[in-house]
Amino acid sequence: MVAVSLGDIAFPYRAKRSFGIVSFCFVFLLLILDAEVVVFIGLGIIAHRVDLFLELQPDLLPAAALVSLVASAVFAWRARAWSKARIAGLRDWGGAATTSYAEKIAARRTTPSEPRPQG
Repeated sequence: MVAVSLGDIAFPYRAKRSFGIVSFCFVFLLLILDAEVVVFIGLGIIAHRVDLFLELQPDLLPAAALVSLVASAVFAWRARAWSKARIAGLRDWGGAATTSYAEKIAARRTTPSEPRPQG
């Protein structure tokens, strides 16, 4: 069994994998946690109304879940395309030296047969 770290879940392109359901769930849970923490800081710490924070949980949690679900879905939709482009870029790079990457880009570029007139 292969050990998976949080870095592999949050940044799947490093392992040359696309953004999957595990990464989606990770982003979703982080967004819910962030929303709850922001509301707790606002109501519980700044306003000194922890009781209000606890009373509003039946309304806050579904709202935070809905916002987090939509944001995670949009992020996953965009991250899939970004991950595919990133994986392709890593394949093109193929090494640690940036000069080899520049040489590969230069080799792909076609040179014009006749020089352009200047002026």
